Amino acid sequence: MTTNTELIKLCLIRVHKLIESLTFYRDSDEKEPWKATFAELIMTVDDLLKHFRQLGQEIAFTEAVGVNGKIQDITSLVVWMRSCLPALITDLSDHLPANRLNRYFNQGNGYFANGCFFSVDYDNEQAFFIDDQRIYLKHHLVRLVDEVESYLSFPNSQQTNRPNLA
Repeated sequence: MTTNTELIKLCLIRVHKLIESLTFYRDSDEKEPWKATFAELIMTVDDLLKHFRQLGQEIAFTEAVGVNGKIQDITSLVVWMRSCLPALITDLSDHLPANRLNRYFNQGNGYFANGCFFSVDYDNEQAFFIDDQRIYLKHHLVRLVDEVESYLSFPNSQQTNRPNLA
């Protein structure tokens, strides 16, 4: 039987592979399948958090989490984003929330084509949005991974090869 720690390790391997993929490079082509890769990343991080909770632990930082008071912490943000995505990874290409899923690089604000206002608080950062809810690649997802690895005394992800993400 596979333990939660082993499942966490498998999730972490997949999360690192997704984060380090060319899809999230600053100069990546918009035509690349970034939406499917992002969706898979959220699904895998959600699985990671579920296994981590089964160990009696939770990642609950709130820095830059939540827009309009809808989301309370990073775990609830990941759960909410996961609920907006298809049930299975195999369904991603045909069932992503088309005009609801956007991304933006660097600090700035404005409106997406779907009319949702966006703001990115950090320079050299990549933010993903489903409707008006935002999750940062480095300030949220990478930090979450770092905290899980730190708690479990896994090699720190800071040492991995991270692309020019923003």
